[in-house]
Amino acid sequence: MIRIVQVVKKGATLKTQVYNFLREQIFSGVVKPGERLIEEKISEELGVSRSPIREAIRMLEKDGLLLVNISGGVTVVQPTIEDFKHLYECRIEMEPLASYYAAQRRSQEQLETIRTFLLRMGKITETNNLKKVHDANVNFHEAIVAASVNPFLVSMIAQLHGVNSFYRKSFLEERPLHVEKAMYEHQQIFQAIVDRDGDEAKRLMKAHIEGDYILFMRFSNQL
Repeated sequence: MIRIVQVVKKGATLKTQVYNFLREQIFSGVVKPGERLIEEKISEELGVSRSPIREAIRMLEKDGLLLVNISGGVTVVQPTIEDFKHLYECRIEMEPLASYYAAQRRSQEQLETIRTFLLRMGKITETNNLKKVHDANVNFHEAIVAASVNPFLVSMIAQLHGVNSFYRKSFLEERPLHVEKAMYEHQQIFQAIVDRDGDEAKRLMKAHIEGDYILFMRFSNQL
C-alpha cells in the first residue's frame, strides 16, 4: 500500500493529494491514455477512502484529463490528431491575446513570477529532465495568462490544459532538442512583456504556438 502523504506535499487537502498523485501518474505515463481508472483499486493502493478519490476524479475531468461516462466508468483521455487541430485553433487566438494584455496589465509581482518560471525552465533544460521541463513550460504559459488579468481568458484557456499537456509531453519526447528553440522564443516573449509591448508579445506568442503546431503535425506525418 502506498501512503499518499509520502508522495505529495504535506498540508494539502486529501482530495488535492489524490488529484496531484493521479495527475502525476497520467503525465508520467504510468497510467496511459485510454486506460480505465478503478476507484476501488486506487483506494487500496493509496490507503484512502473513495470520497476524496471521486472528488479528485471530478477535478481531473474538469482539467480534460479524464472521461467519465454515464455508467460511472472513468478512463484517461486519448487525444486524436483532430483534438490537437481543434486545440491549436483555440490557442492560436486566445494565448496571443492573453500575452497582449499581460504586457499591458502585468504587475511587478506577476512579471517576477513569469521570470522565475523562465529561469527554472533554463536550469532544468541543462539536466534534460523532460518531465520538469514540461511542468516549467506549462507554468510559464499559465503565468502569462494569469498576468492578462482577464478572468474569462484565464478560465477558457484553463479548459485546454488536459489535451494540451498530452500534446506538450509527446512533443518533448519526440523533439527534445526543440527545447532550446522554445527557450529562446520564451525569452523574446518575456522581454516584450517587460517592455509593455503588447503588439510584439502577441505576435511572438502567435509565432511560437504556430511553429510548435507545424512541427508537431510534421512528425505526426500530418503535413
